[in-house]
Amino acid sequence: MPGKQPQVGYVGFGALFIGPRTGGKMRFVGQVPEFKLDITEETKELKDSINGGLAESFSFVSKVEASITFASLSVDNLVMALRGVEDATSVDPVTNEAHTAYPGGLVELQGVSPKSVSVSVSPVAWVEETDYTVGQIVKPKTGTGTHFYRCKVAGSSGLTEPTWTTDGTDIEADGEVTWTDMGTRALTASEYEINSAGLFISANSTKIAESGTPVVVSYTPSTGYNIQALINSGKEYRVVFAGKNFARNGKGMKVTMYRVIFSPTKDWSLIGDDFSKLTLTARVLSDDTKTGTDISVFCQIDMEEV
Repeated sequence: MPGKQPQVGYVGFGALFIGPRTGGKMRFVGQVPEFKLDITEETKELKDSINGGLAESFSFVSKVEASITFASLSVDNLVMALRGVEDATSVDPVTNEAHTAYPGGLVELQGVSPKSVSVSVSPVAWVEETDYTVGQIVKPKTGTGTHFYRCKVAGSSGLTEPTWTTDGTDIEADGEVTWTDMGTRALTASEYEINSAGLFISANSTKIAESGTPVVVSYTPSTGYNIQALINSGKEYRVVFAGKNFARNGKGMKVTMYRVIFSPTKDWSLIGDDFSKLTLTARVLSDDTKTGTDISVFCQIDMEEV
């Protein structure tokens, strides 16, 4: 029988692996700055109503929990922490997706970090004998012009399509309406910036009206994942800690928890000065497949002889 030392200090480090309770891959979860167990004892007492004091007392383990802090925010860890499901982001090119753009506002696109982006104002074609209000935009009904025009003076358009200028001047020969040439429908790169969520329209864009302007956007999302959060109930996992005792020259320690359900994370810092972490509380449930004398239904700890 291995000898037992009276004093064994412990400073732990090592790798944590998590997998389905029912079997399958036990995946390495990355950096774990803290992993600890919290054991709750419940005591039952019977007061001695004859002599005073206690007639009977016994205690039992009523709850076992684990607290695990994840420093690796991998897709798998986020899915577990948020009780979600993941899927690969579509990278199929998107063509002429319709949006309403506002100066100083975000145009949210599908997926993440769009590439090969082009943005164009999307006006309707001019129509004869139609009432127009100030701010409405049109494009020529005939021809292949690339400019668009904003109503400067409201009224009813004429019987025939006006001659559209392309030099930034006004077009007054359209019944009661006066149009202003707004330039090409395509936005230049200086009128928007690309970010991970889509496009941010410059507050100084002359083509985009404060009341909103219809645009079409063509782009390709970057390769990535989307996570649908908080749609699953708690799944049961098996957790194995392949640890070492730094205070005893790296002697081995293994902790196996058979049946674990993680609560969703209560705190995830999305903006901060330090590395973000996820701290999860897990309920360690009893495993009724573990039977026999002196066999734990919660977990097993194996220690290398020190």
